[in-house]
Amino acid sequence: MAKTAQAALAAQVVVFGFDPDPGTASSRALNIVTVGGALAAADVEGRETVHDAAARAIAQAGVTLGGRRARSSGPTLVGLGDVVGRGGRSLVAQYMATAPFAPLTGRSRWTPTGRGLRLNAQDQAALKAALDRLRAETRVVAGAAALLGEVFTGDDLLRVHIALHGEPRSSERTFRRRVQELRDSGVLRPVRDSEVAGLRARQARFRSPAGTGGRPPELLRYSGSGGEEESLAGLRARRSG
Repeated sequence: MAKTAQAALAAQVVVFGFDPDPGTASSRALNIVTVGGALAAADVEGRETVHDAAARAIAQAGVTLGGRRARSSGPTLVGLGDVVGRGGRSLVAQYMATAPFAPLTGRSRWTPTGRGLRLNAQDQAALKAALDRLRAETRVVAGAAALLGEVFTGDDLLRVHIALHGEPRSSERTFRRRVQELRDSGVLRPVRDSEVAGLRARQARFRSPAGTGGRPPELLRYSGSGGEEESLAGLRARRSG
């Protein structure tokens, strides 16, 4: 009987970040972490679980998963790849995570997910699985809020939607009205007045555009009190009679 070759086990992680700068085109706002031009990855060692290896890959890339809306369990499994190469066969667990769009050091880079992205076939498969999951999650408010961070604006939500799903089926005006409905229903809640001045001092996009003298955007948080089923793009069905 032929001896069965034992497959190596590894984890690779697609870490998404969203560039909140309004000056960044929506097509380049969604980024992933690359390390030397590849996804963050780590072989499973000793008694380590695959999930632990994924968390280690994230840490080695210099990324911190933080914020109130971050997944408490860390990276999320999205697929499994079976890779055969010169060194033998490897089973690769594919994970995804979201992280604040903060500066990275060393060989780690934020890389836009647009047409200029160059990855090997294995990494491309992991990215596709992660993007499918992210698109499903960001169709509702909770997922979009997790990608944006704790505080955001209605314009931020619109940019996330365009980056991941294209232009809203309805008009931007309708989308903004939907955001207002979610705010009025408590799914989104305004930031306390005592916090607003400090946040606007630190983030230019939270202030009125320079030279316009217009009203600054309202700062919002996801309430976390339900509403995960609330579609970000749809309109509430209204029945007559």
